[in-house]
Amino acid sequence: MIKDIDFAYAAGYIDGDGCFYIGNIYTEERIRHRCNMIINSAHIENINWFQKTFGGTINTKNSNNPNAKSIHRYVLKGEKLKIFNGIKEFLVEKLEEFKIFEDFRTSNSFSYREHLIPKMRYLKNSTNLIDFSIKKSLEDIKNTISPSECDLAYLAGFIDAECCLNIQRNFPKNRPNPTYKIQLQCNNSKSPCFFWISKRFGGQFHFIEIKSSNPNYRNQMTWRLSAKSLYPILEKISPFLKHKKPICDELIKFYKTTFNRKGNPSPNSIEFSDFYRPILEERDIIFHKIKQLNKKGI
Repeated sequence: MIKDIDFAYAAGYIDGDGCFYIGNIYTEERIRHRCNMIINSAHIENINWFQKTFGGTINTKNSNNPNAKSIHRYVLKGEKLKIFNGIKEFLVEKLEEFKIFEDFRTSNSFSYREHLIPKMRYLKNSTNLIDFSIKKSLEDIKNTISPSECDLAYLAGFIDAECCLNIQRNFPKNRPNPTYKIQLQCNNSKSPCFFWISKRFGGQFHFIEIKSSNPNYRNQMTWRLSAKSLYPILEKISPFLKHKKPICDELIKFYKTTFNRKGNPSPNSIEFSDFYRPILEERDIIFHKIKQLNKKGI
């Protein structure tokens, strides 16, 4: 039996990187309708999890470019889509798309299905787009809801699909040692997920205006969570992560190298260098390990 946390993780991942597709197939005899849930990913771990949990098929397209990764396409269709109904209560960004998708899937009316296809296209391309005015609204609702276990599973799915986990390293002037900050970051051109995230996890929001006549280039919002605001969340989402779990666990290890200044040598003292050297070495090892994991696309 599929658990709510599985539906929640799937919802987070699909909101980040999934597609509810409805459309036409043209044949010589007639027009047929197609209704699929699709995920394209270079990361087989997530795709395998979806197939194991919900069924469906996986097709892999290998690239002729040796530096490019293979792309795995997961497709759920037909009667197997019935098992996916449990995802509805956890979807955020794509909830309205799912409702149209389900109407299309369950309708026997050809004309009604034809009506839903442009409706879905409009919903995908023209609704809930990012505008600067939402930034204040996001900040006004920070941390107003205590996240549930399913909220954490949803966030894990969203991070696996859409977000970047890393360590920011800087070399301040007139200071002998670098500074580090663990960080979670996500960019998106649709607003619903940011409202959901702000209520439960807070963080910083930055508006990015995209100046282009190309309609495919949209304004974006960046969500960022770092340092001591991020650490407690990492420990809670780690059990739910699939693809990015190795990076998450390394960030947890990194943050645990943070030391309390009270009772330890002052940074201005002679003793501090010997005290801090092994900590700095451990941090440097973890920093480069995460850099390599991100380079591999984890």
